[in-house]
Order: sequence, then structure tokens, then C-alpha cells
Amino acid sequence: MANILCLDFDETIVLDNTARQVFERFAAPEWREHEERYRAGKLSVEQFHAAALDLVEAEAEELTDFVLASARPREGVLELLDWALWNDWLPIVVSNGFDIYVNPVLDSLGIDRVTRHAGRARFDYRWRVTYFSPRGVEIQDGFQLAYAASFKNTGDVVCYVGAGESDVQAALLAERVFARGTLLERLEGVHPDVRPFDTFHDVVASLNKG
Repeated sequence: MANILCLDFDETIVLDNTARQVFERFAAPEWREHEERYRAGKLSVEQFHAAALDLVEAEAEELTDFVLASARPREGVLELLDWALWNDWLPIVVSNGFDIYVNPVLDSLGIDRVTRHAGRARFDYRWRVTYFSPRGVEIQDGFQLAYAASFKNTGDVVCYVGAGESDVQAALLAERVFARGTLLERLEGVHPDVRPFDTFHDVVASLNKG
């Protein structure tokens, strides 16, 4: 059994939604139609991301340069990871985003030893992204939920940190949730232990209080 600190990436580790920044900069305008279908509940976030990424026109190096220049890390992220190290918590990043931006940003912050799970992007004439469950099965919905459920099923204690609508189902499985934005709105009064945060210093302070 382990203590798992499960961290979302977009709007959590970084302040912005990096996938959306990529689409706004590099995708054909039709990506917004896919976003509307996602907001209407006709696509999962994984399906939306796959459809929008297919419309991106950029080389891998160009994408990496863009996200590294655009990324705004949330204050206190390194301090939170240090706290986890010294207090026997295992930090794991689980993101509905893509490894082509999650990995470079984390590596640039010196967070190269933290386990991360995200969509696996590749370029085969067009950009493609595939999401795999903890068992290696390709899935098109519930990526974050699959990992949270896997942690729970092995008896781990899960603390979830996130911000978006796509975090809700996974966060509901956690013993404790640090939330902001849409996730906070959805879980207040529903989850027995949900705590708001602005910076990761807030998360550390709350964890120290127990």
C-alpha cells in the first residue's frame, strides 16, 4: 500500500490549459467544432483531444518550443514534490493531455523522476494520440478515472489535485481532494474532504495540518 499524490497537469501544475493553447496556435479552425461537441457531452475529453490534434499543423520541435515558452508553472510545485518525498507520498502526474507537452514542461522544471501518464502522441502523416489504461488497453474515455481506480484497487491511499471537469470522476475516488475551478464547484458538498487551493504552498500547508 502506498500514499499516492495524484496530480493533474493542465490548469493544475501549469496555470493554463496547454492542449487548448496548442490548438489555438496550430490547429485548423474546425477544432472549435470538436470542442463544442465535447462541451455538449457528445465527445469524451480523450476523443475531443484526438480529433483536435488531428488538425494540428506543426513539427514536434515547433510544438515543444511553443509549450516551453508558454508554460506558467503554478507557484510551489517543487516545494510540494519535496514535501511528498520527505513524507512518504508518491507523486504521479495523470493528464488527459499529451506527452509531447507534458514531458518537456516537467523535464524543464527538473521534475524528470516523477512518474507521468498522458496521451501518447505520434506523427503518422497527421498527429495522432492514443490513451492506454494501466493494463495497456487502448481507451477513449475515463483515462484519469482508470488510473485512480487502479490505485484504489491495489489498496493505495489517494490524494487528488486537480481543477477541471475531466477530473471529477477520478477525484471522487480519492480520500482527499485539493480542487480549484470547475472541480471545486462540482465536489463542494459532494465529496467529504475537498479543500480549495490557489498555489501548491496551500496544498503543503493543508497536508501538514493533517
